[in-house]
Amino acid sequence: MSTTTLHLKTETSTRRGFFSSSVFIWLLLVGYLLLVKTIILPLLPPLEIDAVAMIFSWGNIVVFSLLGLAGVWLADRTGFMPALDPRVSNRQRYLIPLLIGGIIGTLGLLLDLMTQSSQRLAELMGESSFNTDFPASLFVYTSGTVLIEAIFRLFIFPALLGLISYVILKKRWQEQIFWGLAIVLSLLEPLGQFSGQLGYAPSADPLQLFLAFSYPYFVVNYLLAISQAYVFRRYGFLASFTLRIGYYIIWHIVYGSLIFPLLNN
Repeated sequence: MSTTTLHLKTETSTRRGFFSSSVFIWLLLVGYLLLVKTIILPLLPPLEIDAVAMIFSWGNIVVFSLLGLAGVWLADRTGFMPALDPRVSNRQRYLIPLLIGGIIGTLGLLLDLMTQSSQRLAELMGESSFNTDFPASLFVYTSGTVLIEAIFRLFIFPALLGLISYVILKKRWQEQIFWGLAIVLSLLEPLGQFSGQLGYAPSADPLQLFLAFSYPYFVVNYLLAISQAYVFRRYGFLASFTLRIGYYIIWHIVYGSLIFPLLNN
């Protein structure tokens, strides 16, 4: 028996129990989130953007950590690659998603330089920047990815896929159902962000607000979400996590924390 075959059988048997590689990696990521919340953030200046600070509330951390745990458990049973499956190379799991995320972040950066959308958003929010300041941004956006992934991908994708394809359709049309879900569910994050922007200007006409400065966020965030859905299905949730980190490195840390303040002083 080859080593690869042995690894595949070991991973398959592990997926039948609770502590698969996906569950183990998820618990490590939640541990990092707790480290940032309890030790690192208290050493830094308070988060100046209320929407960001709210994400790190204890209620959100508990609820979405548990949802993410349920999600990775369901993902192992609905055709998603386990986190450390040997059929996925490190290049597929880390390098390619990181590059894709960086490219999407660069696209967002270029669109923002052309439209000045983030400056308008900061003014609408009554803040000097749309972004958390450096060096807090290093920890906010890497640990915050744990919560964002739980909210928009890790639970809802395998739960709905399992219900529709595995339960209702008796394991038929799995890929077709997944891509139908991906097209629709990838709208959740950009729509959620647009809803938040409307909250800062409740009297504004939604269409005018969208055309004035929200559309670059919508386009970039939908592209990000659909790309994450693809790598989540094909390479596992660590690939989706890494892709978002690649995006955040460019958009939030390099541009939002370092370049944007210099351009707008």
